Amino acid sequence: MSFTIKDLQKLASSEKYKEFSKNHHILLNLGEKIYSRRKDLGLTQAELGKKSGIPQNKISLLESGNYGEPGREIIEKLSTALQIEIDYFNDSISRKTVELYNYILSKSKKSLGIMQFMKIPYFVDLGFIENKREQLTNFSYIRWNYGPFDKKVYDYQKLFSFENELGIKDIKFIYLSIEDQKLTENILQNIPILNGEKLKKLSYETYPMKNLGVSYGDNKHMGELLILK
Repeated sequence: MSFTIKDLQKLASSEKYKEFSKNHHILLNLGEKIYSRRKDLGLTQAELGKKSGIPQNKISLLESGNYGEPGREIIEKLSTALQIEIDYFNDSISRKTVELYNYILSKSKKSLGIMQFMKIPYFVDLGFIENKREQLTNFSYIRWNYGPFDKKVYDYQKLFSFENELGIKDIKFIYLSIEDQKLTENILQNIPILNGEKLKKLSYETYPMKNLGVSYGDNKHMGELLILK
């Protein structure tokens, strides 16, 4: 059976295909988190299988995104075996953004407030767009009371909110490359990472906020999406 380009275009635009594509993306995201955390701990698939009580072939399928949606029991077993909070597996969490936060925390040497948790990635994303034409994090920023904001920040803050300890004890930079780390370092050197209030005020001087026509202290365009590119 052969398909024409028109047939394929019709399939790609169908709701059923869109739902399948979305679900597959979620499973791939979960798979990369399992793989990355396993590497953080220096475990093989067989060793993770033994620690979690999940057969190695299932671990392999989970990491490749081909297992299907795992149940609560599997997630709990993985959470215990990988020594990580269950929230780490949420779809709102991006492994690359987790690695960015870990890098930021390693440079700040102290815990960060919510203002810093939100604003520092915003400036990093602007720097990446300027230098690499692509955003680093999985945030979609809107104009909110305190400047650029995405509610997913609370998921990350919860993951890293254990009294000056990282939510992830050990981490290898698998998705945040050496080049990414160097660029991030340059960006961090040019912003007041330890001062949330200064970061907030500085965010109003960025082009996405200016293009929206907002100023520090006003209530214009609340909830509108910021265009970073």
